[in-house]
Amino acid sequence: MLSALLVDDERPANERMRKLLAVHGGIEVIATASSVQEAQAILDTQRPDVVFLDVEMPGATGLELLPSMPRSTQVVFVTAHETYAVNAFAAGALDYLVKPVDLERLSETVRRLQKMASLLRLKATITPEPDDQDEDVIDGVANRASTTALGLTDTITVPLPEKGRTSIVTIGDICWIEGLRNFTRVGLKDPGRIILFRRRLGDWERELPSNLFERLGKSLVVQAAAIQETEWRSRDETLVTFAVDLEPLVIGRSTALRLREIFARGTAGLDTAGT
Repeated sequence: MLSALLVDDERPANERMRKLLAVHGGIEVIATASSVQEAQAILDTQRPDVVFLDVEMPGATGLELLPSMPRSTQVVFVTAHETYAVNAFAAGALDYLVKPVDLERLSETVRRLQKMASLLRLKATITPEPDDQDEDVIDGVANRASTTALGLTDTITVPLPEKGRTSIVTIGDICWIEGLRNFTRVGLKDPGRIILFRRRLGDWERELPSNLFERLGKSLVVQAAAIQETEWRSRDETLVTFAVDLEPLVIGRSTALRLREIFARGTAGLDTAGT
């Protein structure tokens, strides 16, 4: 039987999904959460086979939970907004359900989950996956040391989620890159915007100049010199500002500590607030 975590800020939505899964069978709900932060706390101690995840929630969107999701955990987005479908599948979701969820449609999702679980079990017997490892981390460490050819004014062509579409990105415009399994969200300046690309974090690292970009954690790379300000909000939340017209990046405690280490060794000089 598969295990599931339900994440929705509306309690009735979680209860309805629990009842639908109980009717279908084959999946046991091991926990529910009403926010990304609550879901993260659960994922720190448990590894469900699947997370049924809402998109729009107070404080953070469901997409922001993906970087810290265990690689063996599948994601099914459950939302009232069909417009999120492209981003959901681009970010590696197994399926996308629109509220109110239909039992027959859910049955199709469960069949896909069970098929994927069988494939993962077969893969594990052949090539066991290292615990808590991201292959981007391994690739990045192995390949970044000698990558210094590109400069801030150079450009690279990167594939977008939509098949056949690409975008030209200037290296100096890249403020941060967040890994989302096979995709990445990238914060760009001039003008400030966040774009989803069909490229793994490790692929970025192999091309970016290692003297300009720093990995802050398993799923985040930043251009330290582009940081304008850091603001400590709480024990577990720090805001990092890169450009006036770009939404500040929110990082957690361990990531903030790593950033402080980078500043301490003189990677970038900047003004800080609340630090």
